[in-house]
Amino acid sequence: MKRTEYFSKNNTLTVFACLLVMVPGSAVASSADWRPTYDMAMMWVNFIILAAIIFKYARDPIKTFLKQQKKDVVSEMKKLEAEKDRVLGEISAAEVQSAKNRRRFKEMKARLVAQGEIRKKQIVDQARQQGTLMIEETQKKMETRILQAKDKLKIELADMAFDQAIQRLPQVITENDNQRFLERYMQGMQAEQDAIS
Repeated sequence: MKRTEYFSKNNTLTVFACLLVMVPGSAVASSADWRPTYDMAMMWVNFIILAAIIFKYARDPIKTFLKQQKKDVVSEMKKLEAEKDRVLGEISAAEVQSAKNRRRFKEMKARLVAQGEIRKKQIVDQARQQGTLMIEETQKKMETRILQAKDKLKIELADMAFDQAIQRLPQVITENDNQRFLERYMQGMQAEQDAIS
């Protein structure tokens, strides 16, 4: 049955091709406007012949090619899906790592701030102690200097008083005063010797 259909299709094509070849001869005899119509008809005939040849001989290779292309596209889509899943997994892992890093950074920052506060308190306490020591040392130095200045002032006042006494006493003290001072001195010496013996 298939063979009969095959021969019947081939016979139909042969008859149609013969008719097309004979049409130009009869068209020439009847009219001068036959060429555009003939060209249009031949264009459609060529298209039908080309479509029949493609359908007959290229149908299976085209189907195979399209199936292979479909398989390739499906395979490529699966690869892209797998790549997409891998990238999404990496992104979620990176987000988890980023969250961990942010948490660790906050903890480190809090620890550093706490250590900084402790160190700041230590520095302030140390500075206060040093300040207290410096103030005490300065007070001691000032007291020493004041004492030195007082002693120096006493010495200078004593020197001045002695100088003034030397200048005034010769004018004020008489020979009788000298004799009395000498007698008192001698009595004091005698009292000391008596006390010793």
